[in-house]
Amino acid sequence: MESSYKMPKSMRKGTTLFIVLMLAIPVLWFVIFYVIVNFNSIIMSFKVVDGVSDAGTIQYKWGFDNFLQLFTELDAKDGDMLIALKNSIKYFALNLFIIIPASYLVSYFLYKKIFGYKFFRVLFYTPSIISAVAMVIIFKNMVGGYGPLYVFCRDVLHFELPALLTNSKTATNTILVYCFWTGFGVNIILYQGAMSRIPSEIMEQSKIDGLPWYKELFKVITPMIWPTLSTTIVLAITGIFTSTGPILLFGTGGAYETYSISYFIFSQVYDSGIYNYPAAIGVFFTLYSIPVVFGIRFIMNKFDSKVEY
Repeated sequence: MESSYKMPKSMRKGTTLFIVLMLAIPVLWFVIFYVIVNFNSIIMSFKVVDGVSDAGTIQYKWGFDNFLQLFTELDAKDGDMLIALKNSIKYFALNLFIIIPASYLVSYFLYKKIFGYKFFRVLFYTPSIISAVAMVIIFKNMVGGYGPLYVFCRDVLHFELPALLTNSKTATNTILVYCFWTGFGVNIILYQGAMSRIPSEIMEQSKIDGLPWYKELFKVITPMIWPTLSTTIVLAITGIFTSTGPILLFGTGGAYETYSISYFIFSQVYDSGIYNYPAAIGVFFTLYSIPVVFGIRFIMNKFDSKVEY
């Protein structure tokens, strides 16, 4: 049906130009900072340094040497690349299997307005609005030498706490604890926002039927906010090889086996100025993760109830 409202001709004259100008900047930014950058990364991944010319310029040759180096380092038992892969999977697993389910449960109980829900809402979201630098400093002082945790273990448990962030056996796990501590905020806002849009009549019906909380959560609420929940799950899966902790903020520099893939790429470029090998790492893990992400997305769509509030 054609709308009865029509814009005056005098105002329609500049509409097309306005739309073009509004879209020109984001499209230009997308082409420059995504298409060109990623295309250039693919090209660099197949280029290998082949010496220096008489004029002093670096010469390159084409080949798969960067990818062979990657496979060699992944095969090395104690290599930094293998450690980075293991740590990235740890961060990914923490987010997908612990933080998302825990934040979903917390969101449900906050939505049900349990006793003190306003306090807990602020408590869980506060780490997301405070500077990450400040949060890392607070955490390092809490778990560091002669911090509250150290004093508690020494005076109450009579246990000498080791240096957690300068020990290869505990450094990554300590950073994982920090990620868990600060990882609830955004998910809680998303889930609570989706739950609050569910019609009150439906919730009243589940109350009349006497559904226990777990049936109400998984049989009533989950199908209705499934698009929001599945989106956060898919976004988490996209970071399967790029999940990284705040290693730069903690200042470990990848030492004590704290490398992740993202930080390893950063350190290669920042410390040594090498671009070709990091580009090959990025291309390889991108190609490896694409079918995984699309496969999970296909499975998620199978469970989509086509209902969203």
